[in-house]
Amino acid sequence: MSLLDYLREDPACVNLAEGAVHAVAPALDDPDPDQVSMQLNEWAFTLAGRMPLPWNTHKAIDALNHLLFEELGFEGDRDTYDDPLNALLPAVIARRKGLPISLSILWVDLARRMGFDAVGVGLPGHYIAALRTDFGLLCFDPFHKGRAVGEELGAALVKSATAGRVAFQRDMLKPATNRETLIRLVRNLHLRFMHAEDWEEALWTGTHLILLEPGNPRVHKERAFIHLQRDEPGPALLDLREALRLSPDPDPEIQAWLAQIEQS
Repeated sequence: MSLLDYLREDPACVNLAEGAVHAVAPALDDPDPDQVSMQLNEWAFTLAGRMPLPWNTHKAIDALNHLLFEELGFEGDRDTYDDPLNALLPAVIARRKGLPISLSILWVDLARRMGFDAVGVGLPGHYIAALRTDFGLLCFDPFHKGRAVGEELGAALVKSATAGRVAFQRDMLKPATNRETLIRLVRNLHLRFMHAEDWEEALWTGTHLILLEPGNPRVHKERAFIHLQRDEPGPALLDLREALRLSPDPDPEIQAWLAQIEQS
């Protein structure tokens, strides 16, 4: 199944871990998500036998964190943070390390299998996980072994991740949709490939961003730029025309690129 097929079958991306595999499929030797799902099911089965009776949310989360970060040894990759493998869920499971967002996807998907209403939270520069409860949102940071995150620590994470360029605001601690989570996962890779001028890899990440967010003019414009770097004016022209059509306001840069391509 391709990412397009997955999005047609599951437009809300409810099966988040499966979507995370499809979202990065061109970078995988085996893009079948079944192995990831089977592993998550196995861990969920293990956790089911450890759930506290009577029920206690905090003890249940302690059990989840202990399994993932103590027994299985998952951790944030601080030494090779920019390694693309950190964004590939099968590689994250095999290596037991990853980015904040990939570890959060694992945490969220496993928490959902335990019956929690788990979501991602897209803090600027640092992705975390959360539970929706009757008492509000309970946030956790899988990159740091699932530690609890309140406003004070959330502000510290944003400050550290953005080198102080972004001021923390309380509404940053809000749930992201599943599709927003997958968009951010792919964009992490996309920015790395763009920075490295690896246009072949950037082409597929650019295409996947369009599949995930087809109404966003920015992603069409970005892929047009990639096509131009690959000396592909025809596809660039198509992307620029679509970006212009979708743009709510005139974009002088798009218009200049269009004029230049059409003249040549």
